[in-house]
Amino acid sequence: MHLNGVERWLWAAGLIGHILLLAVLIVRKRVQRFPLFTAFVLWNLVRTVILFFVFRLGTTHAYYYTFWSCAVVGTLLQFGIIYELYAQTFRPLGIWAPDIRKAFLGLISGSLLVALGLTMAATPHTRLGIQAITMKGDFFSSIWVGELFVGMIALSVKSGLPWDAHVGRISQAFGLYSLLNAFLASMETYFGLGSDINPYETLQQVRQVIYLGCIAYWIIMLWKNAPDARMMSEYLRLQLIRLQARVEAELLSIRKRNHV
Repeated sequence: MHLNGVERWLWAAGLIGHILLLAVLIVRKRVQRFPLFTAFVLWNLVRTVILFFVFRLGTTHAYYYTFWSCAVVGTLLQFGIIYELYAQTFRPLGIWAPDIRKAFLGLISGSLLVALGLTMAATPHTRLGIQAITMKGDFFSSIWVGELFVGMIALSVKSGLPWDAHVGRISQAFGLYSLLNAFLASMETYFGLGSDINPYETLQQVRQVIYLGCIAYWIIMLWKNAPDARMMSEYLRLQLIRLQARVEAELLSIRKRNHV
């Protein structure tokens, strides 16, 4: 097996990109805040190296099973990142609001049912049964992850909760990638892995290019400091002082009435 020019460029770019992103997370001390995201980046770095050597030294079957085994680990880490970002957004003090928790559980169950329904309806054209299983599994995870990220954005807007700058940047890039990835996965199931695998390989390369764009975006945004909190306006400060004085006066009046 050998790599063509495009595949070599994508492999090298992915390796360098993950190294730079991991360095940013460490140097800028983002690891403690985003441990699962850091684990995902580290795993993708290790995965790139493993797949390269299996591709060069192993057989086609060995590469196929290694590729999809690594993909399963990466998908599980993506679900971990989703929880990590949800927790950063919807329970910043360590406690879930009851309405948010209910909406979160409803989103998980609803999106799961939709992803399962679409996956059962998908009928990729393949030569082997294992190919159909892996393609449908990839399609299912792509749809579900995409739904959860879109749901996160919608839930945040509905609840009126502000996003932390770094959480927002990670979520935005992941959300866009997940949506495009779900579209590409649906195209892959349409073309399948029949006698002509060129469409499938082209879609895989497009997916890699999109992900490289996300890596570049994360490198830039996570290197930057989060913007400082906006200063409270003088008008709002005076309003809060008046409100506090009114509350204290009402409390004093209630205490006097209770002592009478």
